[in-house]
Amino acid sequence: MKNFWNIYLLISGILAIGTYVILNNWVSNFIEPIEYDMSVDKEELSICNPDRIFQYYNISTAYSGGKRAIKQQFLPGIEKDQISFGEKDGNIAIRFIVNCNGEIGLFRAKGTDKDIKATDFDKSQVDALIKLVSELDGWQAGGFTEKTYDSYYYINFKIEKGRVTDIF
Repeated sequence: MKNFWNIYLLISGILAIGTYVILNNWVSNFIEPIEYDMSVDKEELSICNPDRIFQYYNISTAYSGGKRAIKQQFLPGIEKDQISFGEKDGNIAIRFIVNCNGEIGLFRAKGTDKDIKATDFDKSQVDALIKLVSELDGWQAGGFTEKTYDSYYYINFKIEKGRVTDIF
């Protein structure tokens, strides 16, 4: 009887590990990676482990002061730079990497209309938003077991009648 339980536990453990590896690989493949592209990126970001970049919510990557601090820092810059998108409505998501040292880079932007269909916004204005994002300092790399890791992060801008009305 003791051998039965040992074999049962061994098989259960192998199945659990196998399931974890398969699901982890499956989920990882749905996340569009961000890689250095010299035609887009001004400088290369030092990635601590390019094979293992987490989503920010999995390892608690954060900005000092949270989303409220991001809004407080952005709104004056948006007004000062007069960032506007004509009469368009939608969202602009700026996605980037926070490396294990709290440095950010490799910015990518995607726009959607109010029906959540891909759309383009004025590139110069999107670039102005990316510039504001790149100036944010105070990132805290997330991690666990007393080790920090690289992670993807994103900031969304809600656009109504061409103006940024919310940042989340």
